[in-house]
Formats: sequence, C-alpha cells, structure tokens
Amino acid sequence: MRTSYSKAWLEISVNQIPTPPKPQKKWQTPAAVFACAMILAGLPGCRSYRNLPETIGNRTDKIDSLMRRVDAGAPAENITELPAAPLTLKRPEDLDAATYREMTLDKAIRLAIENGEVLRKLGGMILTDPERIYTEQTIPLQVTDPQTGIEAALSAFDANLYAFGKWQNNDRRYNNQFISGGANAFKQDTHDYVLQMSKYTATGAQLAIRSITDYDANNATGNITPSAWQTQFQAEMRQPLLQGGGLTFNRIAGPGAVPGNYNGVLIAKVNNDLTAAEFRQQLRDYISDVITAYWELYFAYRSLDSKRDALKRSQATWQSFAALKNNNRRTGTDEAMAREQYYRFKSEVNDAISGPLGVQTMERNLRLLIGITITDGVLIRPADEPNEAPLVFDWDSIAIEAVQLRSELQQTRLKVKRSQMEVLAAKNFLMPELDLVSTYRIRGLGKHLAGDDSAFGELGSGDYQEYEASVELRMPVGFRQAHAAVRNAQLKVQRQNTLLREQERRILRDLTNDVVECDRAYVQMQTNMNRYLAATDALKGMETNRGNGLPISLEQLLDAQRRASEAQTKYYLSLSQYAISTKNVQYQQGTLLHAIHLMVLDEQPEPISMEEILPGTVPANIAPQP
Repeated sequence: MRTSYSKAWLEISVNQIPTPPKPQKKWQTPAAVFACAMILAGLPGCRSYRNLPETIGNRTDKIDSLMRRVDAGAPAENITELPAAPLTLKRPEDLDAATYREMTLDKAIRLAIENGEVLRKLGGMILTDPERIYTEQTIPLQVTDPQTGIEAALSAFDANLYAFGKWQNNDRRYNNQFISGGANAFKQDTHDYVLQMSKYTATGAQLAIRSITDYDANNATGNITPSAWQTQFQAEMRQPLLQGGGLTFNRIAGPGAVPGNYNGVLIAKVNNDLTAAEFRQQLRDYISDVITAYWELYFAYRSLDSKRDALKRSQATWQSFAALKNNNRRTGTDEAMAREQYYRFKSEVNDAISGPLGVQTMERNLRLLIGITITDGVLIRPADEPNEAPLVFDWDSIAIEAVQLRSELQQTRLKVKRSQMEVLAAKNFLMPELDLVSTYRIRGLGKHLAGDDSAFGELGSGDYQEYEASVELRMPVGFRQAHAAVRNAQLKVQRQNTLLREQERRILRDLTNDVVECDRAYVQMQTNMNRYLAATDALKGMETNRGNGLPISLEQLLDAQRRASEAQTKYYLSLSQYAISTKNVQYQQGTLLHAIHLMVLDEQPEPISMEEILPGTVPANIAPQP
C-alpha cells in the first residue's frame, strides 16, 4: 500500500520537473535525486500511508456514515441485552419460595474487581456527569495524552526529517546586461533540493545535519559551463548558554517552553502519577461502597427476619382474640387492638421486603456496584457475619499511616513538587537568551551531479570547507513576564503547602471521629444485644403466663411484642454499623486496599489499532495482589 502511494506521488513529481538544457544520465537527473530524498523521508513513517484514504484523500464514506447517525439523533447501534423482569415479592410467603445465592464479602469484592471496568457510584453521576466517572481507560488516557503525556514530552526530543524540492524556469529580458550576466534575454532553469535531519538534546541544544543541492542552467556569458550542480553538506549546532539551556530546565519545561506553560518529562511524569493517585482514590471509594452495600444488605435481611418474627407473633395473638370476639364486648376491643398490631407489622414487613431500605432495593444496589445483572430471578444473600470482637487501635501508628498513605495527601504532595519544579523553570526565564551557533559545511561544484567533473566528486575531495560561529543575544527589557511567572509559581507552592497542612488536619479529625465511632458502635452493639435479650425474655414470660391461663394485660403484651421487634432490629443495625465503622477506620487510615490485598497496576497501555477504537478494549488496570 505504501509503495503504490509513494510511486504515484513520485510520478506526479517527475512530470512537474522542467527539462534541463542539456540531457543528463537517468541517475543524475534532479527527479532521481528528489525521488531518493522523498523515499528516505518516507521510511520512518511508512505506517502513516495507511491513513491516506481516510485523512487527506477524497473518500468520505466513513465520515458520511457517522454523520448520518448524528443527524438521526445518534440512535443506539447495538441494543444492550435486557435483564430479566424485576422480581416482585408481594407477600412474605414469596420469600420462602424465592431462590437465594449465598455470597461472601470476598466474593462480592472479587466480582466488583472483575467487573470493574467502571468505578461505579450509587448516585446518578453516570448519567448527569459521566466525564467524572473513572474507568479502566483513565490511566492509559493520561499516558497517551498527545499534549501532556510522557510520550508527548519525549516527542520534543525526537529527530525531525525535513525535505524540500523546488523547480523554477525564468525567461525574461533585461535592460542592463550587468544584472543579467551579460545577456539581454535571460533564460534559466533552476532546481533546489534540501534534506535535513534535526533534533533537540537534553541540554537544549539543537543539532542539525543537512544536504543542500541546486542546479542552475542559464545563458549568462560569464558561465564556465552552461549548466552546473552545486552541493554542500552542513552540520549545525545551536546551544543556549543562558535561557533555555541546561538539563534541569529542559527536563522540567521541555524545548520551546514559554513562561507558565511547562510540559517537560518530569512535569508529565508528575501528571501521570497524579492520575494514578486519583484512580487509586476512586478505586478505594468504590471498594468502600461495595463493603457498605454488602453490610447494608445484611442488615436489611436481619431487619426483615425480626419483622417477620413479630408478624407471626402478632398474627397468633390476633387469631386467639378473634376466636373470643363474640363472647363479650371487652374481647372485641382486644381483637381490634391485636388486629391493628398485626397490620402494623405487616406494613413493616412489606417495607422491609421492597421499600427504600428493603431487601430488594439493597440487593439491587449491591448488584449494581459489583457489576452483575440487575435482576436474574435469584436473590443475593450475605453469607458472612460481622465481626463482634472488640478492636483496639494504636493511635500513633494509624495516625502516621493516615498522613503517609492517604491518596488525597499524596496528590497534594505531588502538586507541591510540581509547583517547586515550575519555580525552577520560571527562574530560567529571568536570564537573557544567549545562543552559541556553530556551523561547518563542505562544498562541491561541477558540471554533473555525480561522476566525472561532478559536484559530488568535488564534495568528496574535501577541498572546499567552511566554518562559521556566531553568538546571538535577545532579551526583554525588564523581564516583566518572567518575574510574573516566578511569583505565580511561588504562590502555587505556598497555596499547595497550605492546603496540605489543612488536609492533614482534616484527615486526622476524620480518623479521630471514626475511631470514636468504632468504639461507640461496639458499645452500642453490646447494649442492644442486652436490650434484645431482655425484651425477648420479657415477651417469653408474658406468653408463658398467658399460655398457663394467668391473666395478663393485652396492652403490655402488644407493647412487649413491639419492644422485642424493635430491640432485635436495633441489635442487627448496631452490628452492621460496627462492621461499617471498622471499614471506615481503614478508609481514613489509607489501608483499605491493602487490607483486602488489592493493588493498582500503573502500566503502560498497549498500542491500539484503528480497528480496535470502536470496541475500546484496553488492558485492565485492576488486579488482585497475590
């Protein structure tokens, strides 16, 4: 493909070259010289010719197909596979007939990681602001950014090839023979060819080697020969001695930088590290949400169990009083109170099944977070129990870890280092531009381009060599922009340090709160457990007395049932809160990902072909730590 395009282009170029006055051998013609130059110029970018039909060609089939979809409102190309119909549980009996899938917390986290191409959130951000959602492509997008990525910064030091060809025919009359070389009617054919390779070095020097060849055939009377070739080979170096020179400036700002705009290799590396730290932060938040959703589902099931137990007890009480309803008026009133209690618990059971905090809602939340089908006719049920053992924290250790490991602080420290490097780069602009330019050239002139009496032959002899050296000085009077850049960079350093200190204070405050909350949740769990045991004992005592025919107060019995149900729900609530508070301490401590043996691979992305752009497949950036 590339050869055919190159050949066709060269044929067009050959047709445009004017015929010199005297015939040359095929290998001496300017067309052959220019063809060689263009072939050499095309070698480094052979693969780019594949894009000719879609970029500079006149084929518009692909863009027309895209625009037809845009004009039609961009309809969906592939309909996503729809999930099963929602599983609706209308009665408590439906729970007994449902199919359950026991799932451990480790399994839920593993599923979240395996399906973690998107770091999901329970809110509607994926619809309202999808650009703020982090995905597997977040880190590769920064690495491959053509403006701020490391490869973009390194590209400033790539070698650049430049080729130039020019053909000119002059046919004119002059009133002054001195101007026309002794002839009033001046005819001339000229060819000019330039081939250059240049690159920047790490010190800011620009090196260039170039070949300049020109052909001149005219009727001037003073010519040695009617036509002649002149060629020269040049080697040039431009080294900045003050502004723009040195390893430090070029590694920070890169060649050609301007005050306030720095994109050197070190700045690009910090930007990559910032993106990786932000991704780890979002991953930590994602895993935290998964753990919270798991224990919230655990509580939803336990709350439902307590309410179902209360519903069964209230139903038995109602039925017993309903059988005695016709005996006396008092029993009719008692039956109504027992019936109200039954429907109260039935309403709570309905909410516990499918209400905003019910089992089905919490189960769908967990499914959404771990990336599995929203509904498949099976209910997920937590298989793990929360830890009931007391936790004792070493405050000095966890405080130091929080300051060292929190991703937010790592990001701010990276910004401090970036601002400090920008101060160094900005100070470089306070110096004038003083460049040392050195050029060496060797020349050749001949009737032919190569062979006997040729320009190449004389060039190879080395008889005509030249050297040139110069110093260039440029500077603004006052350096106003440079001083503003330095002050701006210094203020950035001060601001980031101020923010860093305030972030550390806030994190230590939050860590303190979560440690206190963890202790409170444990004490509350113990208290609610004792309350639940006491309420259960009281209810069992009243039911035993009633079964033995002893007189009891109906109001006390119904109140005891409510107390027992409420105490049981409170106990499981405090149990789940204790598990979540334990996780929150690890979150504030910055060790949540380490606790579940999870790490982020900040790897370089693999090359993606044009055919793979639409599917959008990239290497996974999340992996379990062995």
